[in-house]
Amino acid sequence: MSDTHIAGLVCEGQTDVPILRKMIQALWPSVKEVLPLQPQLDEMERAKGPAGWTQVQSWCEQHASALDDVLAPDIGDPLDLLVVAIDIDIAIAAGIADPPQEVGGYESTRLRRTIEGWLKTPKRRKLPGAIVVSTPVMAIEAWVIAALFPRARKPEQIADGARWLVDNDKLRLSPKDGKPWKELHRYREFAQSVASNLARVRKSCAEAERTSQAIERCRDQLKD
Repeated sequence: MSDTHIAGLVCEGQTDVPILRKMIQALWPSVKEVLPLQPQLDEMERAKGPAGWTQVQSWCEQHASALDDVLAPDIGDPLDLLVVAIDIDIAIAAGIADPPQEVGGYESTRLRRTIEGWLKTPKRRKLPGAIVVSTPVMAIEAWVIAALFPRARKPEQIADGARWLVDNDKLRLSPKDGKPWKELHRYREFAQSVASNLARVRKSCAEAERTSQAIERCRDQLKD
């Protein structure tokens, strides 16, 4: 068995990639490469094609019948881990998850079942063990907030994490539309903070803990 491992990543946008990559590598140090399968990125790690939750759904449905080939292709290195991620707030806005009366595990579980359904076929009702579905609550920015602000209470209950980061001088507003400007270089810095403070992030954010445990199970299965 190789001493190094490779992970794949399917997520909404380019700013999710560095955070999820650093998290994976913090949990599984022998993962030397995390390949973004969706969105596709250029040499500067900027999205060069369509992105968003609809593209995550499309990727899942297009590859559902060939997951074995994705994980163990005839040509190229196999994937030891495949993480598929969509933020809860995006799912609610898109109508694929109902607004919860109170943010909690139920809604996260329900969205995961939806995503898992995209990956299943009539012939395959159980996903390979190497696949981890992650649904950051309310968004992946909650993990950033937990990493950067130890005193922030209940980061998963912040409705708009990006706006919260603007209000706390970690992001700025875009001059084009006045919305939080998700500059890639800032998210690379956030990613390092999340990895460095992962224990705190896991304690503060239940979905970060659940995702971490799922990745650790994949890691430990390969050790057995």
